[in-house]
Amino acid sequence: MTTERKRIRARQPRENERGARLTGFVALIVDAWHELRVNRLRILLALIGITVAVIGLTGALGVGQIAASVTQQTSERSGGRTATVQVTGRYTPEQLDRLQRLPNDFGVTHHSMHTEANGTAWTPSQKIPVDLYAIDPVYSTIFRQPISQGRVLQESDADLLAPAIVINEKLWQVLGEPNISSGATVDFRDGDRRQLFTIVGVAKAEFGEFEQPRAWFLFDQLELMPGVQPDQLNVNLFMWVPPEIGDQLAYQLNEQLSSSGMTAFRSDWGQQAAQSTAVITWLVIGAAAGMFALGALGLININIVTMQQRVREIGIRRSYGATSARIFFGVLLESVVATFIAGIVGVTLTVIALQNPLTLGFFRDMGLVEAPPFPMVPALIGLAAATVVGALAGALPAFKATRVQIIDAIRY
Repeated sequence: MTTERKRIRARQPRENERGARLTGFVALIVDAWHELRVNRLRILLALIGITVAVIGLTGALGVGQIAASVTQQTSERSGGRTATVQVTGRYTPEQLDRLQRLPNDFGVTHHSMHTEANGTAWTPSQKIPVDLYAIDPVYSTIFRQPISQGRVLQESDADLLAPAIVINEKLWQVLGEPNISSGATVDFRDGDRRQLFTIVGVAKAEFGEFEQPRAWFLFDQLELMPGVQPDQLNVNLFMWVPPEIGDQLAYQLNEQLSSSGMTAFRSDWGQQAAQSTAVITWLVIGAAAGMFALGALGLININIVTMQQRVREIGIRRSYGATSARIFFGVLLESVVATFIAGIVGVTLTVIALQNPLTLGFFRDMGLVEAPPFPMVPALIGLAAATVVGALAGALPAFKATRVQIIDAIRY
């Protein structure tokens, strides 16, 4: 006999053993599914409880993450993205030049100059006080500026004959809701000075009906705005940097610039605000855990009662050579398969509930700008929790099933 044939013969028993184990496992799954079909009415009530618990747990985690996104995105509209470093100085040639060189000195690609002023928009019937914001185009990205019509400011707007401007919904309504797609303008005046700005976008209101008229235009065109005296203004530089260097950069800049009258600090607070939703999330998770416990107790009770009625069946299986291990895992998998299916149903219903347009519309009304996809972690946690509960609920009935002997089949 050659060496190769010996190797083949030695390998065949091991392959047959693996095949027998796989066949046995598949048989256990098939038996478990068959028993679920036979006893479906008995365990339906307990599985409903498990399904509701999965919905509660997965929904709590999903809503918690979406609420954290809402809180963070809302805060980013006022404080900037994580992490935004703000450097503040005066509108003087020296400090302005220093601020404009900082991004290149530190390799920051997302940055925007910013200052605030007041202006007056004129209509044939009234004068409208307007809060003005001179910014660079990247500002809308750093601060997640939501646009309801048109677009945000762009670099190419500097080449337009009439300066571009973005107004909020309040000012747009006061102006009579002009059609911005047809080149609508807004007229700013101060004494003899007058400047027409072309409206290129309308920003969503942040404070509802209490919001004052606002407008955003390019920082380099600040001197075109009538009534604005730049030398009396404070100037800000916003830099969006990686979170891991935000604190260090702010501290370093503050140390370097404090002697020249400028200050640097982190202006974003989205991460801290998102933590406020953690307490509510954990409370809902605790309630879901309680529902899991009740569902598990109900499932244990039903399984034990069902086991009393299956003594004859198990005794007959014993007589045909079924081992204690096969009986144990067979009964255990019945519970695991049932709760796993309940988990899939619960996760599916949760995804449908949280990703439908009505729910997302509700969160958008609360300040959500970019709707995140349903997070996979809560779905996996819900499935894992349902499976673990099924294993725990099936362990005691499975242990009792292993105590059944062949003689018990005759008694029952």
